[in-house]
Amino acid sequence: MKKVLFFMPDNPLKKNAGNRTRALSMLSYFKSRNFEIDFVSEYYTGRWDETDIKAFEQSGLADNTYVIKKKPSKKNILYYLLFYKLPNFFYQNKAWFFPLQFPEMVTLRFKRAFNKVLKKNNYDYIFINYASWATLMAYNHHTKKAIKVIDTHDFITAQLQRKVNIGQSFKEEIRRISLFDIALAISVEEQYIFSQFCKNKVALAPMMLDRPETIHSVEKKTFDLIYVASDNIHNQKAANWFFKEVYPLLPTNVQICVIGQINEHLSIKAPNITSVHFVEELSGYYLNAKVALCPMLTGTGTKIKVIEALSYGIPVVCNTRGIDGLIDKNNNGCLVSDDAVEFKNNIMELLTDASVYQKQAENALATFNLNYEKESCYKKLDKIFLK
Repeated sequence: MKKVLFFMPDNPLKKNAGNRTRALSMLSYFKSRNFEIDFVSEYYTGRWDETDIKAFEQSGLADNTYVIKKKPSKKNILYYLLFYKLPNFFYQNKAWFFPLQFPEMVTLRFKRAFNKVLKKNNYDYIFINYASWATLMAYNHHTKKAIKVIDTHDFITAQLQRKVNIGQSFKEEIRRISLFDIALAISVEEQYIFSQFCKNKVALAPMMLDRPETIHSVEKKTFDLIYVASDNIHNQKAANWFFKEVYPLLPTNVQICVIGQINEHLSIKAPNITSVHFVEELSGYYLNAKVALCPMLTGTGTKIKVIEALSYGIPVVCNTRGIDGLIDKNNNGCLVSDDAVEFKNNIMELLTDASVYQKQAENALATFNLNYEKESCYKKLDKIFLK
């Protein structure tokens, strides 16, 4: 039996963001292939509590669970300052007079605790999520013979381009990814970029989802449009653009369901808008909607909500950023425009023209089955992890 150490700072069971869904799908893959899994996370980043930890342990996703705190309690403030804050300042800022142009999430305290797990185990694979945690592997002699894998999730330099020196940030991101034997890219764009500069193997590992037991049908739906979004800054910009520029152009009888934490940032209230802050399972809502929205203006990486909609055979109306990461850019079930009027027209064409709708629904389902269906993706991962 092969053994993997799987590090993810967030709680994968909190399925309210695409990055957690991604980690959950990877854990499920390793479990399906009978790997022994040691799961490691960070208490504060993942917003864990004892109930969360117990629930994860009972989920069966891992054989052993380690939720480590990257910093001590502040109850003893002198100890906190002398034995955590000060040493960690110099650890995270080795060249503190030249500010690091890339996020560093690893603390000295966390790395020491992480290494204790490494020391007492022998792993076939060490799987790290995010380049911002990649220094867990830097100059680390406790990895032994394990193959080191990073799931990049995103092109972080592109995310931070307005905040950092792009050249320095990109150089650091490539350096961190190159600490690993294998880098997994969620999108074709990121695979291309990383493979041009990294010396290690860069493999495409697209988002993978279960094929729904029930797919979309043409019967009457409660909602014309479904919009699923978390509350990150990119979704906030997107929602603001849609409700300011597109929504006023739509007929008032178009029924819209908005699901997710994005609702906390929306001030608009109308009889044709249904707000749902959180649901454990989205399938019932997807099956009860005609068209999915993804009005993304910024951000990088594959949009999980697009893949989810395609899996149900639901056409998607989006901006150019909405198809980032998709393997097929055309005839994929998405109607794309960055112009508000055209965006509205794409919505109305799907809602009023049955033949156009049927064609796009068929494209959506075909795209999902070919590129993102779980079992198909598992076979591609087997070539990496079951060699």
